Amino acid sequence: MIIIIAIALRESIMNLINPLRIKNVDLIHLPENRLRFKFRATTNRDCDAVIKYWTENSKDTLYTDVSKGTSHHTLWIVNTTAPTNYNFQIIAFNNKQKALSKERSFKTMPIYHATPYFNLEYIDNAFKKEINNKFFLTQILTEPGSAVIIDDFGNIVWYEAFKKGVKVSHWTTEKTVLCILGAEKIPSSGGDEIIEIDLSGKVKNHLQVGKGDMDKMVHHEVRKDEQGNIYAITFDEKIFDLSSIGGSKQDTVHGDGIVVFNKDGHKIWEWSMLDHLDPLSDPEIMKRKKDWVHANSVFKQKDGNFLLSFRDLNQIWNIDYKTGRVIWKFGDKGNFEFAPSDHFSSQHSAHITQNNELMILDNGTKNGITRALAFQLDTTNQKAYTKLKISLPREYYTTVKGNVSLFNIDKVLFCVTDPRALFVTDMKGRILWKIQVDGDPYRVEEIHNFLYPKPDFDASRN
Repeated sequence: MIIIIAIALRESIMNLINPLRIKNVDLIHLPENRLRFKFRATTNRDCDAVIKYWTENSKDTLYTDVSKGTSHHTLWIVNTTAPTNYNFQIIAFNNKQKALSKERSFKTMPIYHATPYFNLEYIDNAFKKEINNKFFLTQILTEPGSAVIIDDFGNIVWYEAFKKGVKVSHWTTEKTVLCILGAEKIPSSGGDEIIEIDLSGKVKNHLQVGKGDMDKMVHHEVRKDEQGNIYAITFDEKIFDLSSIGGSKQDTVHGDGIVVFNKDGHKIWEWSMLDHLDPLSDPEIMKRKKDWVHANSVFKQKDGNFLLSFRDLNQIWNIDYKTGRVIWKFGDKGNFEFAPSDHFSSQHSAHITQNNELMILDNGTKNGITRALAFQLDTTNQKAYTKLKISLPREYYTTVKGNVSLFNIDKVLFCVTDPRALFVTDMKGRILWKIQVDGDPYRVEEIHNFLYPKPDFDASRN
């Protein structure tokens, strides 16, 4: 307590004899990204600093992250639209004082590479307030590719361009973007790199096939678990004797697996479906052996076990993390009894919602209707109860890719790839907000904590 009082007293004395001030501000232009701006500010003493900025003729103020406890501050503006004029001001502050720079301006330029157009086609008037200041992450698979964040108007507010395609992207709790990168020639949404970047573009993790422990390409999914480990679906292969059905004694079957890397990039766990299925049980294996069963999403549950979706089986597997055992299979010829009308086909994005329900996008290749489905699973009695079913109109049918998730608990967010659209519906399927995409999106995620909060300057001076 005495030490805290002494520090506060010293700060008060310094504020009197050497008031806090901002000595200089430099804007560093970054030609490789037209929506990102780097600033350096020098203060006469160690303190905290932040930038507030706003568009011309607007009262809506945005803030950067806070640079803390130094006299040499690096600050990033990472949320802008193009082309737009902005004003900004740097605020330096400590426990007792606040100093302001002069107001200055900068201008964003039009984006011209690796980003498509996102057109707001429709928004329900009653939904405008609810979706205001919501942000969404999606990606461009073709080369050059990009990870893209848009706002509720469909404006691009952040992007990161890559020479390779961004096969899938994911927003983490650390405010970073996790991507699979790969050339267009790599099939099945596959890539040979996993990269994690923060909003300033700084690379936090970079895994590459042939370097370190990454010995296989990954595809369709990359995420982080609660421990900060990175997990993904991998391509895998195994030698089988298929001579009894017209193959060779040493025939290669290509399947899928799961891999987990720790924070240091070391492989800590691996699993393969080729250890759990007999290819001789599939009468079409000679036709399918180059891409057998086709996994397309993986999700780590709170108990540590994995949900893995297999498009060609119309099944979702629950895999024990400790043993690798398949605990149950849900779907066609699975372990659960459920309504025949709710059987799904070629599904994507199997995950557990905040309501503890298993949710999927049913692409619906058997009947030409794409649906959002959510189930409550009774694992004791092996029965599944349908809790959500939204059937989309036929013009939104998507044969491949896509995803679905809850939005604000009582609404649903969709990405449908064939119609190239992102939209939100109510629980009856009525469209409330629709973005048309001039590109080929694989998924869309609502992202949280994208905006930096306004610092509590008054509290810091108490």
